[in-house]
Amino acid sequence: MKIRTINPFRDANAFWLGLDEPGYRRKVFKIVDRELVDSEFMVAGLTIFDPGESSSVHNHPESEEINYIVRGSGTVLSEGEEEEFGSNSFMFIPKGVVHRHVNTGTEPLWLVFIYTPPGDTPMT
Repeated sequence: MKIRTINPFRDANAFWLGLDEPGYRRKVFKIVDRELVDSEFMVAGLTIFDPGESSSVHNHPESEEINYIVRGSGTVLSEGEEEEFGSNSFMFIPKGVVHRHVNTGTEPLWLVFIYTPPGDTPMT
């Protein structure tokens, strides 16, 4: 095993989500998982949301999640509540909690996600 430095724009498994549903378009750069770096315990990456875009309502049934907001601002919606966040914010999402991230700002939102144990990345 060796330490890896990873450029998300060069080395990631990059894919678009939400292309068929207006308001849910975002680019995902998965950088850590078993396939990419032989990670046994986590999945991580960067999601970029343009202004007005959001994730689908989803959860990670068996995984806790940490998000770090590199740039931009938005809200996270969960269980009928809405909480604002901005650059340099962290958020913790407990296992199985249904949530949705929304870019409410005027610039792209860069959200780093880490969840463990590994699970499937929501594909909607």
